[in-house]
Amino acid sequence: MDKFTKQHVEELLRKRDYDRLIDLCVADRRVWQEVRFRLYDIDERLRWSAIEAAAKLMQRWWSSGLEEKVRIYIRTLFWSMSDESGGIGWSSPQTIAEIIVNIPELIEPYGSMMIAYSIDEPALVKGGLWGIGRLGRQILDSVVFFQDKILVKFDSEDSEILGLAAWAMGEVGFHPALPFIEKLQGIQKRVRIYTGGKFEEKPLEKWVKGAIAKIYQGMKKP
Repeated sequence: MDKFTKQHVEELLRKRDYDRLIDLCVADRRVWQEVRFRLYDIDERLRWSAIEAAAKLMQRWWSSGLEEKVRIYIRTLFWSMSDESGGIGWSSPQTIAEIIVNIPELIEPYGSMMIAYSIDEPALVKGGLWGIGRLGRQILDSVVFFQDKILVKFDSEDSEILGLAAWAMGEVGFHPALPFIEKLQGIQKRVRIYTGGKFEEKPLEKWVKGAIAKIYQGMKKP
């Protein structure tokens, strides 16, 4: 990969100039390779921008009739989370969730598969919980199926896992999680979550209050 391409991709990711970046990915395979590489960048901002860029490229391919090409890439992401890959697909759950947000037709089977591949893996559980929250109510059926594996995460001593679990259950509107979330009230440890295209950091207690409010709001809807 030439230095200019690397620098140009980084610049576009920092600017979140996805339209230009996707055009370049379509025109030059080297650009797409660099975006994929950035999914594992130690710089969180670059990593999250790469996740969003990858999902938007999949949407472009899908709308262009390249559905199988999209599925092949998603299968690659799942493979990266398996033991056979020899590595850890750090950003794979988040990328899969973001792809589904952009292509809702893929919620089945990939939404439930995203949970299955990540929820029991210590290195992937945070990404899996974020993916659940990002998908929100459209993944409710899968959350019901995996609820025992998800709710046990509320026993964690990791405040980030607790915050992600509470936030995710609030986004899904999963009322069986209420007793688990309510036990976290009063905890002041700060938790940062990437949401709405930016990082938001606040005490766990505030994430908890927001999740409780969303669940109760969902219960009132017909």
